[in-house]
Amino acid sequence: MRARIITWFASPFLSLLFRWFLGTIFVYAGLVKIADPLGFALALYNYHILPSWMINPLAICVPWVEVIIGAALLAGIMVPGGALVVSGMLAVFAVAIGISLIRGLDIACGCFSTSAGAEPITWLYVARDLLLLGMGVHILFFDQGYASLARLIQARWHKINT
Repeated sequence: MRARIITWFASPFLSLLFRWFLGTIFVYAGLVKIADPLGFALALYNYHILPSWMINPLAICVPWVEVIIGAALLAGIMVPGGALVVSGMLAVFAVAIGISLIRGLDIACGCFSTSAGAEPITWLYVARDLLLLGMGVHILFFDQGYASLARLIQARWHKINT
């Protein structure tokens, strides 16, 4: 029974589901922020963690990184790098939210909405990010390229050259 659970947990099919799930989440979150960079900049500012000179560049760059990495995970291109970046971003997000909660800030997350009137952060947001981080780490260790564009291209290339 225990071996079956471990086998299921280490399954590349579970990794594929996680890859598609995280890819979808990151593409969606990035597109929301791209549509309202000023709102996202305000959300970043409200954390009071970053120096002011970093707010605008991050408000412009982070959403595009989210969309590109999310799309890469969905397509199965450069998955190890994408999983590493997603995991790193989720770890930073969890720490930022945790620090803000400890400091008693009553702010909106800025994760899936750039509205200042969005639901305020709670410890459930930290738990959510840590769960998503676990999915990213799972992809990093167990993904085998199922349903990936990279595998399809490699198979076509091999077929052409043989």
